[in-house]
Amino acid sequence: MKLFSRGKTAEEDIYTRLSFDPESNTILDELAQARREIETAYTNFRNASDPDLIDAYIYEGNAAWKRYEFLLRQMKLGT
Repeated sequence: MKLFSRGKTAEEDIYTRLSFDPESNTILDELAQARREIETAYTNFRNASDPDLIDAYIYEGNAAWKRYEFLLRQMKLGT
């Protein structure tokens, strides 16, 4: 018995489990949210003075950037 059906690639499988609905343009909303997260992390990074906060904002920005790149790749696969 299979719990999860596998797609052609690991990324397709992961995105399928995120319940993407291509008819409601949610990927565009997710891209906009990821972009806002990148901008917020950058703004917070510029205003931070504590080394621990600087590190945290760097990680947040990198994570948001990776998510943004992932969503862009998914858009390319979908078209």
